[in-house]
Order: sequence, then C-alpha cells, then structure tokens
Amino acid sequence: MADITRIIALIDKYLDTTGLNRVGANEISIYLEKNGALSHSTKAQPLRKLLRNGKIPNAEQPGSNGTSWFIRHSNSKYTTVSKPTEKPKQISTIKETSSTILTDGLDPVADSDVQILILGTLPGKVSLQTQQYYANRTNQFWKIISSIFNDTMSDSYAERLNVLKQHHIALWDVLKSANRESSLDSDIKNPIANDILGFISKHPKLRVIGLNGRDATSYFNSYIGVHNLPEYIRVVSLPSSSSTNTHFTIENKIGLWKSILK
Repeated sequence: MADITRIIALIDKYLDTTGLNRVGANEISIYLEKNGALSHSTKAQPLRKLLRNGKIPNAEQPGSNGTSWFIRHSNSKYTTVSKPTEKPKQISTIKETSSTILTDGLDPVADSDVQILILGTLPGKVSLQTQQYYANRTNQFWKIISSIFNDTMSDSYAERLNVLKQHHIALWDVLKSANRESSLDSDIKNPIANDILGFISKHPKLRVIGLNGRDATSYFNSYIGVHNLPEYIRVVSLPSSSSTNTHFTIENKIGLWKSILK
C-alpha cells in the first residue's frame, strides 16, 4: 500500500527544491520512483490513480478529465485554475509598456537525431550580440554540461555545440521575441512564443524537454502547455543555469541536471 504521507512530503520537497509553483504528474512520478515511494509504471498510472481518488491535495486537471495532472505544494492556498483556451499559436500578451526595444531570439540548434531539447526563456544581450547560446561567461550552462558528460569544454562555440550533438541535445528558447531593455527575464513585455509544437513534429526522436529556469517553465506552461504535447514527451523543470540563481549551488544544479540528461 502506498505511503500517502511520504508521497506528499516528497512532492513538497521537490517543489521546495526546484522553486516551482506546480509539477506535472509524469515528472513527479519519476522522482517518487527514484526515492522508492511509488512505482512510475506506464504513463505514471499508480500516481494518477491516487490523483483520481483524491488522495493528493492541491492536485488538478486544468483541461478537465483526460488531460494532464498538476500538483501544487500541500500548504498552498491555491484552489483552482481556469480552463485553458484552444491551443495557442504564436500568442502574444498585450501589455502597456514604455519599452520599444524588440528582442528577437536565436534559431534552434538541433539536428534530426535530437532526443533532448533544452529551452531557455529568451537569450540575453551577450548571446544575441555573439549569436551564441549561453555566451555570458557568468552563466553556468556550459560548466554544467561539461561536468555531466565529463567533457573538457572548449572555448570554441562550434566544438561546444558538437558536444551537445554527440549527446543528442538541442538548444532553443520558449520565446521567439519580446520587448525587453535589459537581459533580465523580469523585464520581458509582450512575449511571443516559438513554435515548440512544430519543432516536436519535425524531430520524432525527441523524448525530453528540459526547461531552464522558473521563467522558462512559466512561459512554457502559459503559451505551450504540457497538455498539448504528445504523451511520449516528458517535460522537466530545471534550476536556472544563470549565476543569479543563488538558490542552488553549482553542485546542486549539476546533480539535478544530470538526473535528466543522463
């Protein structure tokens, strides 16, 4: 028999550790299995059974029955969310803003053998100036990748991308463009999403989408939605590789990223 108290405690711990507001059933089911609390099985059925029976607090299906489950912290005062509208297509959120600087993102770095897609929010100024992902030297992305795969990371961008290619990893961002004066995600206004669903349809070997940071996760949930993805795609939230994310040490980040990428 499942230990509901332990399962709830582990879910809360995962949310506290990642800083997420909510987590998908498939993602947390894998975490529960790794911690010996519940079998993951096909499509996280053991956990979904508990959810359907109302055993897990603050769980919901935003798209009604038959759609993806999401779970919030057991102490959350959240009660319900509105049902999502039809599948978004390059949606932009219209907000009044003094910023007139339009930031366009980069094209995806991918080939036909991609199995893992890492999505950031929108490239910072250094990345846009150099036309290179994670070009700011303070960003810890390349250090994380180097440590996970035990590869010495060259200063050559082409060679860095080759390391990703060897491990079937692609890079892109959730947002295609936005008004933004700085490199901070908090300054983003009028975002327009990339065609992530189109990318998935063109890369049949893709199995995992890793969201680099809380903002990437938030925009992904708002403009793409896990419930719109094929069931074989697993979406995982990762602690931001930005050095401004001080909630995690570099060692913590490497450990959490490694559990997804290897």
